[in-house]
Amino acid sequence: MFTTVIGSYPLKYAELGVDAIRQAVGDQLAAGVDLVTDGQTRYDMIEYFARAIDGYVYDGKSTITGKIGRGRPDEFVADFRLAKSLAPRVKGLITGPVTLVFSSRIKTAYAGYRDENVYLDTARALLDIARALEAEGAEWIQIDEPYLSVGAPMAIARKAVELLASGLKVPVAMHVCGKVGAIFPQIVQWEGLTLLSHAFMGDKNDDVLASSELKDTKKMLGLGCIDTKSPAVESVQDVAALIKRARALIPAERLAIHPDCGLRVLPREAAKAKLTVMVSAARLISAA
Repeated sequence: MFTTVIGSYPLKYAELGVDAIRQAVGDQLAAGVDLVTDGQTRYDMIEYFARAIDGYVYDGKSTITGKIGRGRPDEFVADFRLAKSLAPRVKGLITGPVTLVFSSRIKTAYAGYRDENVYLDTARALLDIARALEAEGAEWIQIDEPYLSVGAPMAIARKAVELLASGLKVPVAMHVCGKVGAIFPQIVQWEGLTLLSHAFMGDKNDDVLASSELKDTKKMLGLGCIDTKSPAVESVQDVAALIKRARALIPAERLAIHPDCGLRVLPREAAKAKLTVMVSAARLISAA
């Protein structure tokens, strides 16, 4: 098992500049996290990409104003390089095409939210950014697709996510928070994904742990075992019990341990404490 985080951290680039990245990475390393991120401190998960893709604009809201073109990776690369200078193992974060489109207004060039071209064109632009992070040494690329759990068009979503994931050489994780039992039998079939990441502490997805699809697949499972909606810090025993339950169902080499979602909404001290508990619990089970 290895430990990681989902992405965001409760520090703001607007207030601290590059020190936000330094401190976010430092907190993760101090907690003992194996695979870190840059903390996604500069913007939120939508604004990052709406600012970086031709055809999107951001003015407090993401809007698709024309034909979607290339993705511009400059800011992503700058933040990643700083994180990589501080930590040996860093992953790149990509907001998925479905979540980005559904979080945006569509003003022109596409026939609305059922037009598969808006998702495929977005996926191609995101691939530009993901490949740049891969070239910088990203050990994994993570695709964040929370909208899949709330009623996205799954056939179109599959095409877009597979286009993005299959265009990369490093392992690809897809994080979907919320209740995912209804869609898990579908997404476990998607190509190009090495790991499926979900919440199991705050949002209970016990049906996924018990599913025949999880047992039969060779894909890894990202086990969310820290509640990211509450500042209350879990006990090592409670987190260890969840990890132990997952270990009884699938082998350790198919598990990655992480919080349920990003840590942005938590107080920094709570985020640090939760990560420390998570790593301690993972080490406890690994040593057993």
